[in-house]
Amino acid sequence: CQTRRPRGSPVADPHPSPLALRNVRLFLAFRLLFGARFYYPVFTILFLDYGLSLEQFSLLNVVWAATIVLAEVPSGALADLVGRRRLVVLAAGLMLVELATIGFVPLGDPDLVLAAFVVNRVCSGLAEASASGADEALAYDSLASVGLEGSWPLVLERLGKLSAVAFFVAMITGALVYDLDVVNAVARALGGAGSWTRADLVRAPILMTLATGCVAFGVALQLEEVGAPREPASWQSLRAAFGQVFETARWILAAPFVLLVILAGLALDSVARQFVLLGSEYFRAVEIPTYLLGPIMAGVSLLGIVSSKVSRVLSERCRPVTNFLILSVFLCANLVGASWGIPGWGLVFALGPFLVLGSVGFLQSHYINANVESKRRATALSFKGLALNLGMGSASILYAGLLRGLEGGGAEGDALFFASLGWFAPYSALLGALVLGGGALLLRGGRGAARV
Repeated sequence: CQTRRPRGSPVADPHPSPLALRNVRLFLAFRLLFGARFYYPVFTILFLDYGLSLEQFSLLNVVWAATIVLAEVPSGALADLVGRRRLVVLAAGLMLVELATIGFVPLGDPDLVLAAFVVNRVCSGLAEASASGADEALAYDSLASVGLEGSWPLVLERLGKLSAVAFFVAMITGALVYDLDVVNAVARALGGAGSWTRADLVRAPILMTLATGCVAFGVALQLEEVGAPREPASWQSLRAAFGQVFETARWILAAPFVLLVILAGLALDSVARQFVLLGSEYFRAVEIPTYLLGPIMAGVSLLGIVSSKVSRVLSERCRPVTNFLILSVFLCANLVGASWGIPGWGLVFALGPFLVLGSVGFLQSHYINANVESKRRATALSFKGLALNLGMGSASILYAGLLRGLEGGGAEGDALFFASLGWFAPYSALLGALVLGGGALLLRGGRGAARV
């Protein structure tokens, strides 16, 4: 770490406050309303209670992921061309369609329900892709328009803290309104019959999220476009968006620092996210009681408060390569501890990957926004999102292959699970070494080395 403030970092007390800007406040509100989904704690169960099978659930998630991958970068380019506000409004509108489709679909017809969920997953993927990069680029440009772009880490820190609290509330509330015993007990305490059934509650988390989605749509409409005039939305602008994609891809390949930020994030995020996806199985394997999983996951969401504060300090005081080394060593240490499978105390090692995920998102946003010009900012951020999705998918495929190999060697049950976790730290270290080695080659004698 270094004591001097690196290029692009905020001053201690910026004036005026970045939160005084209307677009920045609206950006924070939109992110909170768009991201806090009440159905997250019962996500898989809800799909099954609608009458879908596990196989259909898995295929629907493939549809969702494929939609994001295909739309991520073109939507970012479109935001740069026709305006970020338009893409944010589109994302909010798609969110409403996504939720209303399954919120009001008649139950009892399996084919109709499945069709509704296909529409839901496609609209959800398009909404995620449309918002990705566009809202962030609009908020950053709003700061840059008044010379406060150096205050972006302060905005990210505030977003991290607020998101942690919002996610905590959504997790607890969503789980409670889906619990028949809790709902009926409250109903009886209030003088009601307390005779709610699963069919009565299956839509509750969806409709609650739809309500917040309506507010998010209203917030999106209040955003104001900044910067150069945008092109009118048309088929010509859609074709131009693909040209912007290829032009920005060439620019990133010729910009070593931005390319390395994307690759470093992929290396850390893919491993940490794969562990997080296995979180419920890990908690079971280290003998955490099932009834504690909900409170634990809600509590884990509050780690965003710690992560955002630490990330802002790292962005101000440490060079990017130092931050990458700190996060890599921290992640590997926690993965090694997790592989020991210590009953009860193993919970401590599960927290590390969650913290790393938060820091990666924060630091990537800080470095990319500070080093990409406005005209291609949303496109570059979309490339970052695409890289993270591809990294997660690749890690999942490799993990499935690892499990097959270990099963062939006779491992099974918890022994198989912890044997697979034993490969996470070496794999993370290998990815880190590849990023550092590749970075040294890219930056040798090239521009951008001073920023690393």
